[in-house]
Amino acid sequence: MISLAAGTVLDARPTRVLEAAGAAGYDAAGLRLDPASVSLTEAARLRRQADDLGLRVLDVEVVRLGPGRPVDDRRRLLDLAETLGARFLLTVSEHEDDAATAADLCRLHDAARGHTTRIALEFMRFTGVPSLAAALALLEGNDLTDAVVVVDALHLHRAGESPEDLAGVPAGRIGYVQLCDAPARAPHGLEALSREARHERLAPGEGELPLAGLLAQVSPAVPLSVEVQSDRLAARCDPFSRAGHLLARTQRLLASLDGRSRATT
Repeated sequence: MISLAAGTVLDARPTRVLEAAGAAGYDAAGLRLDPASVSLTEAARLRRQADDLGLRVLDVEVVRLGPGRPVDDRRRLLDLAETLGARFLLTVSEHEDDAATAADLCRLHDAARGHTTRIALEFMRFTGVPSLAAALALLEGNDLTDAVVVVDALHLHRAGESPEDLAGVPAGRIGYVQLCDAPARAPHGLEALSREARHERLAPGEGELPLAGLLAQVSPAVPLSVEVQSDRLAARCDPFSRAGHLLARTQRLLASLDGRSRATT
């Protein structure tokens, strides 16, 4: 499954995201929703649109755990994700200590019991969960059995971790992989890392990240989400052409890997 990430087309409203994904030939799409302005009725309408286009909704963004973040917003996003039939609810932490992140994550995990949507925790150097190791420790140390980790190619590399670090991850713990590219060398400082992630990503195959090694470590059953937040690309291409260009780059990368071994778990 290849999905068009919401972050790739943030300048498009949800209906247009689905249209762009369908027109380009993706299998799925991700949606970033404002829980204060999207109703369950609208979410049901988006699900029907996705069904009509032959698309799944891979994930809904984004729950931000942190001081002053309304609990009701998290629950509304969870309900919206469930209505959309989304496989995952993308979650990040803005807390400064692990205990606060764990407490909030446990509450969200409990709220998701009985839902088909699973909590997906994303790690980033500039957040409260800075690495794959930290994300796994949070989930495993708090018995969050139904939650998964999102592995972003950029964030994995910037955390100083490598594709080989995925080899020991328990089967089923990686929910999906976010694909993009970037220079091997990181910018200096957390603010610069945040800017790179949100504005300066490259299309798969245009940079120096070890994408082949990453894909060799994950099962072909793990969905791929093409997340290329790029001001340069957004200025040059509308959401439809951007979606098509990035799918072509991703398919070219995958074709180059044909015949190589892939993980089976």
